[in-house]
Amino acid sequence: MTSDFLTTDKPHFARYFPSLRRESEFNSDIHMFMEDVALWIMPLGGRPETASDFSVEIRGIGDSVARAVKTLESFVQYRKIDWKELLSDVVTMIARGLVENGRAVYEIVQDEENPGAYLLRGFTSRRLFRLFGKCVQIVPRAERGQWQKSYFVLPARDVWDITVPRVLMGWRRYRTMRSKLARFQPVGPSFLMDEMSRNGLPANYDFQRYRREVELFAAKTTTPWGWHRRDYEDRNWTKFYLSHRILRFRWAQASLREHIVKELNNLLRRLNIDAEIVVKGLPTPADILKVQQRMRDGDISFKEAEDKCFV
Repeated sequence: MTSDFLTTDKPHFARYFPSLRRESEFNSDIHMFMEDVALWIMPLGGRPETASDFSVEIRGIGDSVARAVKTLESFVQYRKIDWKELLSDVVTMIARGLVENGRAVYEIVQDEENPGAYLLRGFTSRRLFRLFGKCVQIVPRAERGQWQKSYFVLPARDVWDITVPRVLMGWRRYRTMRSKLARFQPVGPSFLMDEMSRNGLPANYDFQRYRREVELFAAKTTTPWGWHRRDYEDRNWTKFYLSHRILRFRWAQASLREHIVKELNNLLRRLNIDAEIVVKGLPTPADILKVQQRMRDGDISFKEAEDKCFV
């Protein structure tokens, strides 16, 4: 790393581009899916204080622990005495960024008040490209007056870039899945909404059938994640298959959580901070797959299986 880091009050990238907001971002299925992935991701069952076996250690030598904590605090921009709560909030925030666009990016900022410590500042991954060891952000025409630039450039070494892991489709395939999920509105198709705005509610349209088709499409689209769309009825699936999807979704959350913690440890090493984040007491993806197999074999009930993974 070089010493040419940006300061806390002078961002080198635009944080957001309101003009690029897509209509699909207001899709209720998209919103619900993103919320469900990040909800209780660490730990899976609720707030840190409710998981008795859950613990977080930050192991290091000398002042490395304090430097690591300072870096973690920069993600949420407040101080936390309890490392469990701090890491839980950091993982949740990063997870929200990942499920929004498959990718989350941060500027690496040198902490002027604490030499050797670094802060992370998030910005939008839209219009961001890597070219010859640099990150280039193209500013949309509508935002050029606000940011007073048409593009930003920063060495790639000064950017932390984290993406959805391959085990969860990878960020490009994830974005394709997200686009498919946004294809249909749960209420009704766009042409029907236009017709209703002009002539009122049509008498011969089967809303229930449309709704069920959309639900099945959403379930098929998100199969790699096991999202059950908060649907606990028996209209679309059996109790066994519902439990199977619930466990699959817990596996996806655990996989995303482990990926984020692993990448945070890689980030600390990259910043020459000799510290490591160690998480204990939470079910691993392998643990959840074993529980899922026991449920399939009939060794444990559906409820027992779900309870074991909801920690």
